Amino acid sequence: MKIYTKTGDSGETSLLGNIRVPKCDMRVEAYGTIDEANSYLGLVRYSIIDKDLKNIIINIQKKLFDVAAELASIDRERFPEKIREEDVLELEKIIDEYSNKIPKQQGFVIPGNSKSAYFDVARTIIRRAERCIISLNFKERVNPHLIKYINRLSDLIYILARFVDYSEIYEKVKKVVGLSPIKKMNLELARKIAESAEYMAEKIGIPVVITIVDDGGNLVLQERMDGALLLSINISKGKAYTAVALKMNTEDLKDMTGPNGELLGINTVDKKVVTFGGGIALKIGNDVIGGLGVSGGTVEQDMKIAKAGFEKFKEVMYNGD
Repeated sequence: MKIYTKTGDSGETSLLGNIRVPKCDMRVEAYGTIDEANSYLGLVRYSIIDKDLKNIIINIQKKLFDVAAELASIDRERFPEKIREEDVLELEKIIDEYSNKIPKQQGFVIPGNSKSAYFDVARTIIRRAERCIISLNFKERVNPHLIKYINRLSDLIYILARFVDYSEIYEKVKKVVGLSPIKKMNLELARKIAESAEYMAEKIGIPVVITIVDDGGNLVLQERMDGALLLSINISKGKAYTAVALKMNTEDLKDMTGPNGELLGINTVDKKVVTFGGGIALKIGNDVIGGLGVSGGTVEQDMKIAKAGFEKFKEVMYNGD
């Protein structure tokens, strides 16, 4: 079978349904740019080793075939819309997951420092595809879920690029020093975490107790701000201990310790366990090196203060200071 048909020699091509249009048609430009993005994502996938990232990319590539098919068709009775709200929500879920794995971004990123450069090129192609689709939408209706999907996709590829940056820098540091940049919780690191948490507490006007423990649940540092409740001393330590003991943030225990939860009654077995927000597990990869506990405000306030300390922990992991 010959690959060439000669039917496009006049400068026209067929949409799905055998509708002939010029190759410079806005619809052709839109699905053609999606095809370009899909091909480049294949190069992205080829460049990386991380199996989870590879699975994310290949699932996106499969979905982009649906996007291209939808853009290449006009007759919605024969070719119904394929991109739905749940596709957008799935991207948002992955964005949130990987955003929590990297430090907060400071300023603009200059592409080219790691294999993230492949992701950055893919992102710009997706952005160009989005512009083509928006232009088409001014002329003809485009599925609004498809527009949202492409917009979210460029955000996801950006976050994955930053995750690759972070991962590669982390691995380089390990190779240089021959071990993890931080092998275990120490007083110097604990003080930096506590300072950031205390700064947030002062900012929102809530006196709290901040506790940091090591990977065995042993106290490394505890600070009680002026005016903090005495009861918060043991509660904050309990939150830090719980985060280490269960290797998870205490806010995630709410449903698990509820009436139908698999951990119902755990705090009666171990009275040091605290099952509400404000405790964060401090991890290097999958290894817990310590726990952070904050108590003194509402659960939401404690969580906000604890997360400020956690951001400092991630910053130290990323930058080393």
